[in-house]
Amino acid sequence: MHRTMVRAACASALALCLVASPLAHDASLHANPEAGNGSPHTAAGLLSAVNNDGPKSADHLRIGIWNTAANITTYTIGNSWNDWVLYLALDKLLEPSPYLSKGRSWLATEVVQVSEDARVWEAEIRQGVKWHDGTELTAEDVVFTYNLYLNGPANRWTHHVSDVPRIELIEQVGPNRVRFTAPRPMPNFDLVTAPEMPILQKKQWEGIEDPRTLEEPVIGTGPYKLVDFKADEYYHFVAHEEFWGGAPLVKELTLVMIKDPQTMFSALKSGEIDGAARALPPELVEEWKNDPAIEIAQAPSLWGTWMNMNLNDPIFNNRDLRYALSLAIDADEMVERVMLGRAQSGKHGWPHLDSTWTKPGMEVPYDEALAKTGLDAVGFVDKDGDGFRDLPDGTPFDWRIVVSTNQPLYVRAAEIMVEQLATVGVKTHVEAVDAATFNSLTTDGNYEFSISEITPHGLADQDQYVQFYSGAQMKALLESEPERKALYDTWWEADTRDARLEASFALQEYENKYPSRFMLWYPDGLFAYRWQSYDNYVSSFGYGIYNKYSFLPEAGRIGTSDSIDHLIEE
Repeated sequence: MHRTMVRAACASALALCLVASPLAHDASLHANPEAGNGSPHTAAGLLSAVNNDGPKSADHLRIGIWNTAANITTYTIGNSWNDWVLYLALDKLLEPSPYLSKGRSWLATEVVQVSEDARVWEAEIRQGVKWHDGTELTAEDVVFTYNLYLNGPANRWTHHVSDVPRIELIEQVGPNRVRFTAPRPMPNFDLVTAPEMPILQKKQWEGIEDPRTLEEPVIGTGPYKLVDFKADEYYHFVAHEEFWGGAPLVKELTLVMIKDPQTMFSALKSGEIDGAARALPPELVEEWKNDPAIEIAQAPSLWGTWMNMNLNDPIFNNRDLRYALSLAIDADEMVERVMLGRAQSGKHGWPHLDSTWTKPGMEVPYDEALAKTGLDAVGFVDKDGDGFRDLPDGTPFDWRIVVSTNQPLYVRAAEIMVEQLATVGVKTHVEAVDAATFNSLTTDGNYEFSISEITPHGLADQDQYVQFYSGAQMKALLESEPERKALYDTWWEADTRDARLEASFALQEYENKYPSRFMLWYPDGLFAYRWQSYDNYVSSFGYGIYNKYSFLPEAGRIGTSDSIDHLIEE
């Protein structure tokens, strides 16, 4: 039940800046930047029955969030669930994200390649940008930030400096100019690294021995100041009136922590909150689309749901076994039965099918007969006559699919997985546990399969895709599969955009044939809000409608977002 949709694109606006300062060259790739992998599956627009016309500014909004950290810094937010919250306060050299294959000048007026082999880049830092404490952003702040990410404790962002790529020299080479030098090519520095790394204030951070211990609210250059917070309860932001891009349209934002999804959507329905920064369950769309107080927006959030294999278990080191298992998974059935058609099929593989970094037209086949043949070939046959296959040495098995009970859609998916694998003779069962136990089991490697979500950082960022190979499990695959290792090495050697993209495409094809995990679905990205409180949200690729650009004046949105102010035909 896939719907053909067209997403408006803003590639033509790339050269426009709030302060006229174009990028040095077009950042687009030969992969279609307007339609992801060439098939425009996910649209930005409204699913409500009526497109209402509400206020375009507000004094105060209360928005429900569901995942939190003690402070809003790159060292206390340990994942990419909360990126948009961090980016309310912190800016990057380029915006909006590493997911678009393009970047708009932001804290840097230009980011340019200065060596033919793509190892050396320079950025010109915008003048006149004010930190939240009134002092001015300098090139020293940028040098300090990147060196902290290189040499300090690891966080979810640091691998873009310390690993993929590794930038070994960050130096100021002019009054407002910074140079970045790496030992290996980084032809997409301006497409991935520069639009990903939040810039920190040197004055606030330089005296802190352990950056994870910062207690006072972070000082940034972004459109909002964090003035008060209480961990697991709320964050209170006020508009940064001296924001270089113009005063925000909403004067205050209070982000309220609501962990339980049912409680969050009940609070939205009753008017206790003005918006819910959590994906709307697909079963609520039909129920809510005619609600006169609520609008439902669809936006490309680039999230996904996948089933991981425990690659530490030697049984899964056999790539032919993994291929045979992948053939038994009917991802289309998952979309229909679990997501009620409001998702794209995981058969498109990994990375996200809408990402500009993804090879067009990839598809993981579903073939029950071929799956059975493949399992036979690797010695998984029914030796004891009980109707289920045994290990090659004749030992019966019953693999666990571990899932968290606070994710009812994933529990349902796991139940369907048991059915699908049983059709090819593989015996599995669901082990639904509380969230803490789930995290413990998967961290300790005490499972065979697990179902969880994966964020845009893992699904639509080319460097992060390769950075996965820095982990122990994926390193083991490189060591055991020479063909995979050769493709990986080719990616690192590529010193042009096109060569790197082609190398990435080849690695993706290999991964989707011999997968390290199985994609199940990509949700359409459904978000609800009370339009009479504020009706000026926009879609930003990878962030849905809850992003800082939704609260910026029109000029600040150019090249960073798409309009959602039109109804989607289903």
